[in-house]
Amino acid sequence: MNHKIAIVGTWEAVAGFALLGVDVTPVNDSDEAVAELHRLKKETAPDEHGVERNVYAIVFITEDLAGGITPDDEKKLARGALPAIIPLPSHKGSTGYGLQRLKRIVERAVGSDILK
Repeated sequence: MNHKIAIVGTWEAVAGFALLGVDVTPVNDSDEAVAELHRLKKETAPDEHGVERNVYAIVFITEDLAGGITPDDEKKLARGALPAIIPLPSHKGSTGYGLQRLKRIVERAVGSDILK
C-alpha cells in the first residue's frame, strides 16, 4: 500500500501543492481545518493483506490555521503513528507555531527545554 500526502490550508496557500501530487484540502478557518485533520486521520484503506491502514502518512497544515488547534484536539490528533501532522508556514510567513510545538514535544521527551 502506498501512503498519500495531504495539505490543509486556505486555497491561496495550498493550491500549488496539487501540482506536486499532494491531496489539497482547502478550508476557510481553524475549525474547518481541525475537522478535516480528524477526517484525514480516520481515512483508511485495506492493504494487500486486507488489513485496514491509514491512507495518509503525512498531513501538512499551514501554521496560521494550526495555531487554532486546541490542546485537546492536538492530543487526539497525535495519537497513533500515522499520519504525521506537520505545520508549515503559509504564504503569509511563519507564525512561530511550528517551533513552539517542537519545543513542547522535546520538553515532554527530555524533561527540559533544550531548544532555547
